[in-house]
Amino acid sequence: MDNETRREAARQAEAEIRRTPAKLRGYQLDCLEAIAEGHTRSDSVCVELPTGTGKTVIFTRYAAQQDYGRALVICPQLTLIRQAAAKIMEETGEAPAIEQAGLWSAEGSPDMRSRFVVASKQTLCKRRKSGKFRYERFGGVGLVVIDECHYAGTSAYRKMCSWFRHRGAKILGVSATLRRHDGVPMRNVFEECVFQYGVREAVDDGWLVKPRVKVKQIKSLDLTDVTTGATFTGRDYNAKQLDAKLTNPAVVFEIADAIQQHTRERRTAVFCASVNEAQAVAEVLQDNHGISAAWICSDEKRVPPAQWRAIMDKFTAGEITHICNVGQLTTGWDLPELDAIVMARPTQSVGLYTQMLGRGTRPLPGVVDFAGSNPDTRRERIAASAKPWFLVVDLVDNSLSHKIVTAGDVLGGHATEEERERFKKRAAESAEPLDVDAEALADAWAQEVAAFELERGRRKNMRARAEWSDLEVDAFTGQRVQIRNTQQAEPATVKQLRFLRWKLGKYRDLSGMTKAQASRMIGKLKQAGH
Repeated sequence: MDNETRREAARQAEAEIRRTPAKLRGYQLDCLEAIAEGHTRSDSVCVELPTGTGKTVIFTRYAAQQDYGRALVICPQLTLIRQAAAKIMEETGEAPAIEQAGLWSAEGSPDMRSRFVVASKQTLCKRRKSGKFRYERFGGVGLVVIDECHYAGTSAYRKMCSWFRHRGAKILGVSATLRRHDGVPMRNVFEECVFQYGVREAVDDGWLVKPRVKVKQIKSLDLTDVTTGATFTGRDYNAKQLDAKLTNPAVVFEIADAIQQHTRERRTAVFCASVNEAQAVAEVLQDNHGISAAWICSDEKRVPPAQWRAIMDKFTAGEITHICNVGQLTTGWDLPELDAIVMARPTQSVGLYTQMLGRGTRPLPGVVDFAGSNPDTRRERIAASAKPWFLVVDLVDNSLSHKIVTAGDVLGGHATEEERERFKKRAAESAEPLDVDAEALADAWAQEVAAFELERGRRKNMRARAEWSDLEVDAFTGQRVQIRNTQQAEPATVKQLRFLRWKLGKYRDLSGMTKAQASRMIGKLKQAGH
């Protein structure tokens, strides 16, 4: 057999492998079924699955299995276009057409006749010289897939989806988080969400790596006077005010110290609020702590594309251990070897936080997909791997403000706000990172309640002993008689003590406080505006 024959045989073998897609996971099959059923009721549906659970695989399989004709996949970023195109090629063996900037999938050409076209939202929504939008040149599209569909609340997205729907196309949105914090309802684009699978569920099922959390207070950072407003990611801190706070030299040095203290030997992505913060933190990590760190941003004047790619290549190879970034690694970027995330960008957006957290949840390649796997065996494989868990360092201000989203808010399941707040305090006080699960959150709160109950019981015993001392024994009959009838005040309730400890500090001695005294003190605190 000559070399050309062997090469042809190898190409045929590779094509055959591509024609035999990998077996889908259980939740992926459930999701496909839910989408198909949803499209019998509604033209436009969406699904929510966390990063690392195969959203691209799901919509590719759905498009390939359904008789919708051509599928148009719309992505908000260039990296996502490449990722979707590569996955479509891997799953179907077909090279999709690309519609992005100067790349045109011309009518009549082989790529335009492809069943799949991957396109940029910005490109499609540009007007041509004719006055029409670029998406209006597409015919025969039966399915429109919107990747990262939480961005789809804009008027441009709505008009584009409406144009395709009026021509008989079905719409499918996929996202790791369907939350929008700018008040724009997703129902403006999607009629219903037909499937949801959360990070907590995926971790419990053994598909994703669990996070362990360390909350670190930055003593010199105070966000109480930073205003909030509408941003690209929804309602969040004012970017200019936040930048001024986070680039204060004292804050930068504290942030860098926290990073080196907890992540020195780990491959770490540091999420920052501004280019100035990213640059400052990276430089302090290098100069003061000897850590191989770099920073990137989207401004090509500050970080040219060639430099950007060189930095990311070095980070992927492990030559750089810490990468400080501003919105660059939030979506469309995956590195399973990443084993630490630092949230140096305080946010009130659960959606934004979830996207950042998802960068660390992927298990190492080949760990969880094996024959006969189940949740227990997958978790065992992850625990035995080189990445049994990943570290999340939540940097918060000196007040432990409940407005700042942390891992406890995202992974707490059905935990109450009080339980999540108590977990945040425990994670700040603990020297070691803590596991985040509903049981841990509930247990943290239960421990505090138990401590109050113990204190209350101690006071009741003191009261009982005091009442006992009011009794004397009749020397003649041997019977106890009450010589004083002093009415004892009712002790403060657990709820009252919890409130006062929250306002006055955990070390304040409240052991002898009565219910009436606590009520008066709470009234004074509220009257004073505390």
